[in-house]
Amino acid sequence: MSIWSSPTFQNWIEESTPELKKWFEEEIKFLKENIKPGSRILDVGCGFGRHVEILAPFCDEVVGIDNNDNMVKRSEEKLAGLINVKIILEDAKKMDFEDNYFDYVICMTNTFGNLADKKIEALKEMKRVCKEGGKIFLSVFSDKAFAARLKSYKKVNFIITKIDGSTFHLYNEVVSEQFTKQELKDIFESAGLEAEIIELTPIGYICVTTKPQT
Repeated sequence: MSIWSSPTFQNWIEESTPELKKWFEEEIKFLKENIKPGSRILDVGCGFGRHVEILAPFCDEVVGIDNNDNMVKRSEEKLAGLINVKIILEDAKKMDFEDNYFDYVICMTNTFGNLADKKIEALKEMKRVCKEGGKIFLSVFSDKAFAARLKSYKKVNFIITKIDGSTFHLYNEVVSEQFTKQELKDIFESAGLEAEIIELTPIGYICVTTKPQT
């Protein structure tokens, strides 16, 4: 079972430090303020459906994907009453959606920072399934987040097997990274995208990019 499986991940969300709780709140505020009603949304790494549940009341369709079957089952149970929601067991690096399908693709709460050497591959897939003129929102830990991350992991007893610079290696081969603005710009450029990097809180960036029109 992955370290991010429910209820472990849920404990990290609910019992985390004030710095992280503020970041979680600001992520939600950003989505509510920047996603247009009536849109079609993909949530990459939806976890137990926090953001899907928040977006569903004002969006036409919200699809959440996760590669953890425990998370998917928990999300399906939690969101069973929402007719405009689908939760799918899916790999972000190779998604089974048609090109140009979603108005917005979101990847929140440093899910992107857990993708290790698959980040660019996954970002290219997000780009592919996003509509031309649509937006991709990635929320990640900033280069000022190290101390807050360490404190939050210790608080919920995550097993840290190694710390490599600012990268945490956690139990079950989970990798957790943080990013500088330049590192993020370089990643987006490698995927053929240009991103605005916004400081959401002192420990978190949100990356905003629009898929180019062809």
